[in-house]
Amino acid sequence: MHEVGITSRLLEVVLERAAAAGATRVSDVHLEIGTESDVAPAALEQYWPQVSGGTAAEGAQLHFGVAGDPFACRVVGIDVPEAPLED
Repeated sequence: MHEVGITSRLLEVVLERAAAAGATRVSDVHLEIGTESDVAPAALEQYWPQVSGGTAAEGAQLHFGVAGDPFACRVVGIDVPEAPLED
């Protein structure tokens, strides 16, 4: 069940970035996942409602892209322009 842990960590990062940007609500989360990563977008989508419920990210839509690094998995931004794009 590492998917729940990954999804929970994703939520932590999203909420940290939203707070740093002064956002009170997150509507979209954009991710890049490498083609060789063990992270499955379907698993993140499955657990997202469960882990994000009751938070500023509740109901946010996940959007997936392919990372340049085939093994990468990182949050590349949220829908707040002031949010940092990299850790």
